[in-house]
Amino acid sequence: MRRLVVVSSFLLATACVTARPCAPRGDGPLLALSPGSLGAELHLAQRVTVVRGDSTWGFDALLEADATEVRLAAFVMGQTMVRLTWNGRSLEEEHSARAPDIITPARILSDVQLAFWPSEAIREGLPEHFALDEGPNERSITQDGKPFAQLTYIGTPPVWSRVELTHQAYGYRLTIESKEAP
Repeated sequence: MRRLVVVSSFLLATACVTARPCAPRGDGPLLALSPGSLGAELHLAQRVTVVRGDSTWGFDALLEADATEVRLAAFVMGQTMVRLTWNGRSLEEEHSARAPDIITPARILSDVQLAFWPSEAIREGLPEHFALDEGPNERSITQDGKPFAQLTYIGTPPVWSRVELTHQAYGYRLTIESKEAP
């Protein structure tokens, strides 16, 4: 029995290393930038694909952002999976129990801001020990000099037609295809 407890404890302790990457301490740079720091308005219809390990999830989203609020609704087969509103002070959210664990309203807000907000605003909002570097149609975030996230873009800012966001630290990749919503 004691051996079973020791083996079980070892498996639990190494699960993050062997199964899939774990979130960094502090759960990374969950950005919560002011809506006004976007400096533009967005009205986007999006198709989002999330890949983590052998699992792939896809959903449609509507994203609106202006100087006062960020609003996002994500749908799967017509059913609302996530709805969030961010006014720069509080995050109001509805989150379906059917949504994968990796898809949380706070992470969605952070990823949206990482993908669409101007780099100056992101730099100001990143926690200590994080840095943003960018080149033509790409951004990278490092934590203590180690890769954290990589973004590549197709299109014209702020309405990128395609954004690929790879979270090395969290072990998932997002592909966001956007077009102006009517």
